[in-house]
Amino acid sequence: MVAASLALTLAGACSSSNSQVKPDGAARGGGTGGTGGTTGTGGAPIECPPRDTFTEASHLVVTVTWPAGLAAVGGTGQIHVWGKTAFTANGNALSGTLQACGIALPTTTLTALGGGGMILIEVPDDTWDAPSMPRFQVDGTQTGWNVPSTMSYSYAALIGSTMTDLATGTWPSSYTGVTMIVDAEGDMNPGLTSIPRSGGGYTQPPTSIAQTSRVDKLFVVIRNASSPTLTRTACDEASGPAMAVHIDNHVVGCHVSGGSDCMANDVSYVDNNRATYTITSATAQSKIVADSATCADVRAALPM
Repeated sequence: MVAASLALTLAGACSSSNSQVKPDGAARGGGTGGTGGTTGTGGAPIECPPRDTFTEASHLVVTVTWPAGLAAVGGTGQIHVWGKTAFTANGNALSGTLQACGIALPTTTLTALGGGGMILIEVPDDTWDAPSMPRFQVDGTQTGWNVPSTMSYSYAALIGSTMTDLATGTWPSSYTGVTMIVDAEGDMNPGLTSIPRSGGGYTQPPTSIAQTSRVDKLFVVIRNASSPTLTRTACDEASGPAMAVHIDNHVVGCHVSGGSDCMANDVSYVDNNRATYTITSATAQSKIVADSATCADVRAALPM
């Protein structure tokens, strides 16, 4: 959810995926905190009070693989996506507004031809609470409030562009197919700004095979869509599989380390050499938090 909404590794530092997944396995750390475990005395359901409104932290864990390329080593890893949703309940119908609250990507490795070293792209934590960050509609249903009732919902979060068709349609093969680009966090750059980690074995992505310059900022557009089905494990917690997952992105701009913004050929190279993720499974976990919770509170409530 994310938004952001959100995902990226190129030559190991940027990612894209148009696949859907029907995952198996249980969500990590389903948890029995809050007001109770999965059942009460004698296996009876635990009764939980109904809520007219509530705010929920969510943590989506997506297992992915990516192929080897000219500049990158293939591998497998996990993408973590956090969100905060303010829900309103009308009987067992749920509607809400989602705010993307974070994304963590797997580290990838460059080949000798790619210059060697590890690539890790990070979105600064304070980005997610920026007033200009977009919000997204969430719709769902539940079987009730008690443990172990279930809830399911769907969302599509697009960060960095306002293209309506892009939120749920076919993801374009090139960044040139992304239009209506907006400054998501209000830093005067297009899309969402992400930072390649540098030092300690990590390297910045090159702008060409010649590796004469590297980028210290990537400006990206990200899509995250998912349909989790969660089982209440406590009155304030739930976990379960997530289906129809999409995590896609394009690099729509960049900044050269020690220089200026990338030229069009630099952006094209960076975008064309992004690693492409294949989603193999996904799980989700949620926890009710204070209405005033920040994105930092969300990530702390459901850590990696």
